Amino acid sequence: MRHLKKTIPVLVSAVLLVSAVMAHGLSAEAAKKISISHKTLSLKVGGSKKLSLKNLPKKQKVKWSSSNKQVASVSSAGKVTARKEGRAKITAIAGKKKYICRVTVKKAAAVPVPEADPADGDVYYTTPDNYRAFRNDVKYGEVQTLKYFSSTTQRERTLSVVLPPDYSKEKQYPVCYLLHGLGQDHTDWLNANAPLIIGNMIASGTAEEMILVLPNCRARANDAANPPDAFSLGNYQAFDNFINDLRDNVMPFIKENFSIKEGRENTAIAGFSMGGRTALYIGLSMQETFGHIGGFCPAPGLFAYTMNGVSEDGLFTKEAFRLSDAYADNTLLMVVAGKTDTIVGNFPETYHNALAENGTKHIWYKKAGGHDVNVMNNALYNFAMRIFRQDAPE
Repeated sequence: MRHLKKTIPVLVSAVLLVSAVMAHGLSAEAAKKISISHKTLSLKVGGSKKLSLKNLPKKQKVKWSSSNKQVASVSSAGKVTARKEGRAKITAIAGKKKYICRVTVKKAAAVPVPEADPADGDVYYTTPDNYRAFRNDVKYGEVQTLKYFSSTTQRERTLSVVLPPDYSKEKQYPVCYLLHGLGQDHTDWLNANAPLIIGNMIASGTAEEMILVLPNCRARANDAANPPDAFSLGNYQAFDNFINDLRDNVMPFIKENFSIKEGRENTAIAGFSMGGRTALYIGLSMQETFGHIGGFCPAPGLFAYTMNGVSEDGLFTKEAFRLSDAYADNTLLMVVAGKTDTIVGNFPETYHNALAENGTKHIWYKKAGGHDVNVMNNALYNFAMRIFRQDAPE
């Protein structure tokens, strides 16, 4: 019992000591003042910041408001959003007390707008609506399909000629040679709306009156379209051989039978796909003859490559793929590609890059589309509006 009597006072003292400590802790907790997380705030238009009340009891509710919601608004959770330049006062009410944050909203820094790519054909090389559609109010030129003898192939060959409306032998006209793709023939550009495009452009004054010559570029004995050996070295070489047929047979035939303007400033050559490769090959090989050269989705082969099981050494080295000094400033040279062309891939861009590295002035752009008639037609329109004109756009 003696020991129990001594223990009871000690226990009572300990309990009193703990109670005192706890009471001191609670009073310290209660003594902490409630305050707002930011008394001032600087935001830029469009910015935001979350405000809160420090030391707020868990169950204590807060009401948020703004003195100028057009400058800075505040959500029920205290998120401040900057709306426009100015000043506003954000108030938080907890119980009977108010807590204030003064907000200054400044003009947001201007976001730099990236410059449009000058090679974006969908921005800079557009076409008007219905530029390739038949129009009742337009008079179109006659289309003739003719035969000529080729000393290159020792056979009679076929080509088509699209004359300007009201063609007259009393006038002289510049000539544009349009070359077809790998499996096609002289009918390719007829089927691709060339007569309508050029006819509409002449009628609207967008293009000069001109004669279109649509030859068969497969310069070999069997020059029929869709040959079984389309993807073969022999077929590719027949296109390369067309430089001889064009120079020795086609151009003399056109000069003899039609009233044409002579001189490189009045002579153009362009083509699509394999015809694009051929046009660039002939144009750059005969710069003294052609003042206007266009390659639309041009096929590989101008430089060494291997593709579809065929290897070629290339018709040019990259260093030689350029305009000579005599023609650098008086030649229109254009290379066009489809943005999603999976047939010739990036080969057109390699031609552009070589020209750029060689310092050769030229037009280069990519048009939305693949290896298709939409890119083909767009390229023809933009090429035609720049040839044979003193005031041609860049």
